[in-house]
Amino acid sequence: MAQQTAVEWLVDQVEDFIGLIPIDIIQQAKEMEKQQIMNAFDIRKVDIAFDKKTTSEQYYTETYGK
Repeated sequence: MAQQTAVEWLVDQVEDFIGLIPIDIIQQAKEMEKQQIMNAFDIRKVDIAFDKKTTSEQYYTETYGK
């Protein structure tokens, strides 16, 4: 089962009020978080002996299912 990002969790928590937040703002927050997760993966990959064939995009998709 895919994990949930912090932004997705927040959206779930405030779904009754979600109409007050423009959808483009939510999408932008999700994309920013995705980039941060992928950047952290790339940094970690350099620091440890990680599977060199796995890209940050693959890691994100496998972990969060998107």
